[in-house]
Amino acid sequence: MEFYIQKNINSKEPVLINFKTNDCNPCQMMSPTLQQVKNAIGNRVLVYNLDVNDAPNLAEKYQITTLPMMVLFFEGQVVWQTKAVLSKEEIIKNVLDHTQ
Repeated sequence: MEFYIQKNINSKEPVLINFKTNDCNPCQMMSPTLQQVKNAIGNRVLVYNLDVNDAPNLAEKYQITTLPMMVLFFEGQVVWQTKAVLSKEEIIKNVLDHTQ
């Protein structure tokens, strides 16, 4: 899974990853919101909910030390990140602002 996601990060397509764990309540709150984001703009951005325990190398590579941490990659680079719990509209605005 990590290899596949890293391959997507390095592509020209935007990738939004919510780094989380299953025992993190704010992380779990973001899951339905990210599904809504995916439904709204999934044709423009790849969206992943990624448990750091399942992808320790990615978490380490991108220095994920606080959860939840949402990171937007564009053309292989981190272009935006936040540890805030945001609304669907706020996430979509940030994705579009940083990938156009």
